[in-house]
Amino acid sequence: MAGIIIDAKVDRIQVPEHLRYFRLIEQQKEHCSEQGCQTPFFKFGLAQTPFPVPAPLQKALSLHSGKGSYSYPIGNEKIRNAVSLFYRRQFDMDVHPSRVVVGHGAKGLIFSLLTLLTGSVIIPSPGWLGYLPQLRILNVPYYRLYTNRTNNFKIRPQSLEAMLKGLVKTQHLLILNNPGNPTGELYSHEELQEIANICKKYHTFILADEVYSLLTYDPDSFISMGKVFPEGTFVIHSLSAAMGAGGYRLGSCIMPEDCNPEVIQDIAKIAATVYTSSATPILEAGIAVYESGEEMSHYLNAVRNIHRIFTTRLADICRENERIKVTVPKAGFYFMVDMNPLTAELQNAGIMHSNDLAPAMIAHPYHVATVTGEAMMAPYGDYFIRFAATDFDGEAALLEYLEKTPQNSREEEAFFRKFGSRMIEGIEMYKKWVGDICAGKYRMSPL
Repeated sequence: MAGIIIDAKVDRIQVPEHLRYFRLIEQQKEHCSEQGCQTPFFKFGLAQTPFPVPAPLQKALSLHSGKGSYSYPIGNEKIRNAVSLFYRRQFDMDVHPSRVVVGHGAKGLIFSLLTLLTGSVIIPSPGWLGYLPQLRILNVPYYRLYTNRTNNFKIRPQSLEAMLKGLVKTQHLLILNNPGNPTGELYSHEELQEIANICKKYHTFILADEVYSLLTYDPDSFISMGKVFPEGTFVIHSLSAAMGAGGYRLGSCIMPEDCNPEVIQDIAKIAATVYTSSATPILEAGIAVYESGEEMSHYLNAVRNIHRIFTTRLADICRENERIKVTVPKAGFYFMVDMNPLTAELQNAGIMHSNDLAPAMIAHPYHVATVTGEAMMAPYGDYFIRFAATDFDGEAALLEYLEKTPQNSREEEAFFRKFGSRMIEGIEMYKKWVGDICAGKYRMSPL
């Protein structure tokens, strides 16, 4: 019998960032073991908060674990009501439950929306890689909108308008990730309004990926695009980013205001076809979280502040090298390093393009594992690195924070040094790698 023939489009699908990251570590571990090296790795690539799943979510899942029947593809009435109230409480948004779609994680909902909508898609770059493979699977036309350091890697309204002017005069979809992955940046109300005005002008809807919104360090500074442009925005949210529940696969989408009910039924049809429904016990557990009050507020406040303490301080340590540029994170657990000022030194070291950065950093003796290049949709010639500040004992850190919350900067620094020591060591090793490149002491060799 002949071998299996694979569809050509599979070759156009990038390896997801987490798989690429794990493969890189395994390759280097194998290479090091051949030389008798057992030195551990500094892990800055895992895009998952290390905290335990909050108690209300665990309890509710246990209580409803016996429910094995199918649920409605876009969620039952109770969870859609709970999400509606959650948005009113958290983001001051008046969302009718009929606009709420609940599905199999944010990624599953994004796939359903990209299947639903016609027209081309505009994706900011650098950004989260997850959108691009879905577009290629679906054969949806897309355009990369490049951002740069002068605007903190946020969408410039002028660049967006210039792109839309040149496209066919039909419906388009702009992907807006806020707070940002990989930068940790946040859009102001004014910036969102400018983008919304341009989108209205050019018949462009917005897919607002806001999965890190609950991790905004100053919660009052986050504004949802769904509040600025309710009639033209699909707002995506999920449980995973803030609640250590990535494996639960439960997300929500707020459909545009005055959305035709037939559109809701169409997305239900797509969801039912692709994944049938979210797991019923997970839906029931989600209701408990969306409805929970004080206990969840304490949990989220602690998680948010621990991420702030770790992520901003690690970025500050990177910033001590004045020749590299570092974003100032305002949310989440990412920051991005721009090494373009060292392009000549990098190329002299054999690091010729963005995809070379990750294998160069993980090489012996540095062992710094992170996400670069294509894995973060970075342009081929731009030397960008995403650091995720997630390699710490989340359970121990959360317990101590709740029992003895740091009251000032000095106590926060002590907390950081105690629980973030491994990450601090990793950032110092990264700085050594940069120093060795600048001094001509490092030359890239294949794994």
